[in-house]
Amino acid sequence: MKKTLLASFAVAALAVGSVAPALAYPAGQAPTLNLSSVSRLTPGDSVSVVVARVKRGCNVELSWTGRSGMENASATVKSSGKTSVMTIPTPTTAGVYTLKTNQISADCSGGSAVSLSRSITVGKLASIVAKLATNKGYVSAKPTVSVSGTVKSGSVSVASKSVSVSLKLDGNEVKTLTTSTNAQGAFNANFSGTIYSAGSYTAVVSFNSDSTYAAKSKTTAVLKLR
Repeated sequence: MKKTLLASFAVAALAVGSVAPALAYPAGQAPTLNLSSVSRLTPGDSVSVVVARVKRGCNVELSWTGRSGMENASATVKSSGKTSVMTIPTPTTAGVYTLKTNQISADCSGGSAVSLSRSITVGKLASIVAKLATNKGYVSAKPTVSVSGTVKSGSVSVASKSVSVSLKLDGNEVKTLTTSTNAQGAFNANFSGTIYSAGSYTAVVSFNSDSTYAAKSKTTAVLKLR
């Protein structure tokens, strides 16, 4: 069952010239984008939006920034200065997205032309802790370099998920491995059999987005081999 929580997002009042306030609807107030939803939505779920303080008869459209091919929504502003409730589905992959309106003209806003937007989190956010280590500090000793860490969403372990671990020397890729988290969200990648050069190494651990979790990456601290 979806839970709903009313949250309002107001755009700062628009200025006419340098001193006069915007003459929006009602006068002196800028348009607003009002969102009724939980703070984090299930991917593919829908959000309900009302745009207010816009001139009667004007048309307002909603879309996701940079997400071509997705369903949009639109409505005509009523005599109350508000649109009817517009329902628009969220992306089916977890992540942080921007929901925006079309450009509302100066005539419709009562001041300057404006586009309203709202950042929305879809799905759960993952966090990564990662450490780069070696059993020997000299390349002549043919060391094994390993990367270990955890993937969690808040205090919840992200289990049985694939992570990509890219070992880099002075920013250039040396080798990339793919591993999986265990039941506790822990992972480990051993770069055994790799021929190393002296220098500063880092590792980038990447967790790809899916239908539940948003993508995340983490760069480890520098490890120097001599």
